[in-house]
Amino acid sequence: MRHELIEALTYPRLLVEELISEKDCPHDSLFAATEERCRNCDTNKECHWANCVVDFSEFDDTPDHTLNASLRYGIKLVEKLHNKLRHNETTCTCEPCTWVRDAQRLTEEFDAHLETGIHGPMY
Repeated sequence: MRHELIEALTYPRLLVEELISEKDCPHDSLFAATEERCRNCDTNKECHWANCVVDFSEFDDTPDHTLNASLRYGIKLVEKLHNKLRHNETTCTCEPCTWVRDAQRLTEEFDAHLETGIHGPMY
């Protein structure tokens, strides 16, 4: 499952990187929390998220729950970026809708795995 979480992060990261490159970022798409332009940029949160994902691109030391949380945020980003399409996400076969369904299923599987744990259900 870990591999699938990591793989699923690629799509939203590429969308955000494309969005940032359209803004002509003076920092080469590297978020700088202390930079005034970054704080006032309308892609502030998305840029920060993409930068965090890149920071743990090796993923060796990244906990699974962090990957899952990053994927959940990625789902929200994709939904936000494509909400103008007004697609029925449950049946549409376009790339964003398909990715959202697959990513949601993956996060649900992750949650189910946590609930059952290796010693049975958690109460």
